[in-house]
Amino acid sequence: MEGVSATARWTAAARAVESRRPDALFTDDLAEALAGPEGFARWERYDNPGTTEFLAVRTRWLDEVITRSAHAQVVLVAAGLDTRSARLPWPTGTVLYELDQADLMEGKEKRLAELGVRHRCDRRGIGTDLTGPWDGELRAAGWDPAVPTLWIVEGLLFYLPEDAARALLARLGELSASGSAAAGDLLSHQSMISEFTQEGLARLRADGCPWLWGTDRPEDLLAACGWTVGELRLPGEEGASFGRWPWPPLPRDTTGLPMNYLFTATV
Repeated sequence: MEGVSATARWTAAARAVESRRPDALFTDDLAEALAGPEGFARWERYDNPGTTEFLAVRTRWLDEVITRSAHAQVVLVAAGLDTRSARLPWPTGTVLYELDQADLMEGKEKRLAELGVRHRCDRRGIGTDLTGPWDGELRAAGWDPAVPTLWIVEGLLFYLPEDAARALLARLGELSASGSAAAGDLLSHQSMISEFTQEGLARLRADGCPWLWGTDRPEDLLAACGWTVGELRLPGEEGASFGRWPWPPLPRDTTGLPMNYLFTATV
């Protein structure tokens, strides 16, 4: 895997590191095997202050969103090397669709089979191009547009050109039946221009997986794409800390410092 797909190994390594802690926010027993040596090398290369902590908080926050949900079909948009199919409790009858680039999904399926993974829901992996007409492949795998869907958009939007990210969010809304929801994360514009992120951003560019954009007005972005924000949290705020985030939450109007947003939204 190269470029953006290879960052899946990085985040798997970060989940493995969190899982080793005695106070782990979650336990991902498969993360180490899926990350491999490349994943841990990338984790060491990209581990700026707050990065691994944010990935742990994001994972736990989205875990809770999913486990609170009553949706019978869940779609992981850019699933990467996520293993929620095996580690979360799923209500009987839940169908989990995983979308990501074809080479990543092919390699993941092979490795999961080698590890003898048993999934706790009806999991269906789909290799596709998320900047193209991917919903036909989703329908072919059994996804029903008439049934409310929970879309999880994790660690993806800032890797896409802004126009493509907006188009993807809008398409998710267009496809959603009444009662559908989305949850994920967004990068702030301040993260793109802060002096404290430039070294890390340069490493990502050099490795072919640059962060491309961010927004300091996430509510406006989501609204423009047809979504109504339910929750919007900065790491460290109530419900988005879990005792892992090492600093007080930043005021929303802070400039010059990097920030990430965690969101839920409905159509």
